Amino acid sequence: MIVTTMNSSQLITKYLKLEMSVISGIFIRVFHLALTVSIICVLIFMDTELKDAINDRNIFLISAFTALVTVSGSLYFAASLMDPGYVPKGKERRKATFTVSLSSSSDDSEEDEDRNIESEAAMMLGKLRRRKCDSCCVEQPVRSKHCSECGRCVRKFDHHCPWLENCVGERNHKYFWLFLLCEMLLVLWAIKLTWSGFKTGTTPDNWLKMNAIILIAFLVLLFSGFVVGSLFCCHTFMMFTNQTTWEFMARHRITYLKNIGEDVNPFDEGYVRNCLKFLCSCAYKPWELALGRHYELQKV
Repeated sequence: MIVTTMNSSQLITKYLKLEMSVISGIFIRVFHLALTVSIICVLIFMDTELKDAINDRNIFLISAFTALVTVSGSLYFAASLMDPGYVPKGKERRKATFTVSLSSSSDDSEEDEDRNIESEAAMMLGKLRRRKCDSCCVEQPVRSKHCSECGRCVRKFDHHCPWLENCVGERNHKYFWLFLLCEMLLVLWAIKLTWSGFKTGTTPDNWLKMNAIILIAFLVLLFSGFVVGSLFCCHTFMMFTNQTTWEFMARHRITYLKNIGEDVNPFDEGYVRNCLKFLCSCAYKPWELALGRHYELQKV
């Protein structure tokens, strides 16, 4: 009877937590959309360069601004709503299961090389000790971490973003970076447009009355630009060095990194390859293979 009561209370707690997560996710996304629309309305209806472009029917400027807003919004919702790379719940076999991006070529040598990569990763995985997540009942792949906010283990966990109300992981990290890039360009452009909307006043009080709305929008954009710019620089560094925020900030606590020198990154393949794999690859990476090879080299 006591066990049944405890199970029921745990189920109720999980249900309430899930419900609150859904509600907060809807609120944050609606707030983001409302804030964006509000700033755009200020730029359109106040005496700014964007309003002048609309009056002058400057198709190029209007189209460019609309396209940037659309792309930035699409990337935000893509990063916010997609699976960041959840590790499937339940018991997993102690072997590597990776999705390898195969080209359309039927060359036997390429297929053999792909099989060798898979088998070598599986062999390395057998040599590495993986952490067990009691919440998800899985053995966590290398670079995975359990997110208490989402209640799931996430592959190549970077951080849980409250602005997305979603984790940033292996599947959506590039979309998050592209969103930051587009949002930074959009905010900088919006700051320039807002600056053009300020009017001169005879007295400070008169100036404040004439520019109150545009001043609020300008201050919001300045703050947003600082936050977005800082995040963009941070995640650009992570992309170039093939690190995650979690690995960078908590290296001493991570099992597979704490015994490696702080100046050594076992996943680094050079700036070019790191960026190409970050932006162009859709398959899960065999991180166990990279880590296993590093351990093998250390023994030599």
